[in-house]
Amino acid sequence: MTLTLCGFALSNYVNKVKLVLLEKGIPFTEERVMTKSTDEAVLACSPLGKIPFIRTEQGALCESQVIVDYLEALAPQPALIPPDPW
Repeated sequence: MTLTLCGFALSNYVNKVKLVLLEKGIPFTEERVMTKSTDEAVLACSPLGKIPFIRTEQGALCESQVIVDYLEALAPQPALIPPDPW
């Protein structure tokens, strides 16, 4: 599995995704991408130029909570979201 986390270290949202990747032991690389980029490669992954986004073999995902939900489904153990919503 090839996974690249795109963003920059001062972003709380990037750090949220990075924490999940580290806690779950999912291997990843990082690529520095600034917010509101106009680079076509960035906009192909994140149409609004927002960070974070991840690049996977299947394609790109943006929005930190969507990424976290994807990672939880991809690697259910260790579980970071309790099974009971209460």
